[in-house]
Amino acid sequence: MNRRQFARAAAGLATLASGAAVAAAAEPVDAPFVDPAHAGHHREPDAAVRHAALAVAWADCAAAAQACAAHCQRQLASGDKMLADCLKAVLDTDAVATAVARLARYDSAWAPVMARTAMAVLDVCVEACRPHAGHHAECRACADACKRAIARTRGA
Repeated sequence: MNRRQFARAAAGLATLASGAAVAAAAEPVDAPFVDPAHAGHHREPDAAVRHAALAVAWADCAAAAQACAAHCQRQLASGDKMLADCLKAVLDTDAVATAVARLARYDSAWAPVMARTAMAVLDVCVEACRPHAGHHAECRACADACKRAIARTRGA
């Protein structure tokens, strides 16, 4: 691609972006429409949910797993292969913890069911992080967050 083609493509993207911005600005920003027939049982999106504590514990676990995964990837990129097994476990943990947290935020009846099923993945993560917890703060934080999510699930 030469400079002229690049400039045309950039101008086209700018035009699309400005059109999207204008369209977004034209959208009303009022509260969403609530059908009067359903107004009596309409819930606001930020209303408290049954599984709020589960959502927080599993979201914290997912965030710790993401931080641990990033740390493991940096270590692996530098040539240190010691955290390879930890990375595998923590990627699984990130996936299931994110899913459980999302279900819990949606107030899904499946949230506690999925959390109980996913506890096995967190157990594996705790065991994978344990040998590194004394040397790597991210591994210690991940293991601790997994333990808290497991404890919250058992209490739910």
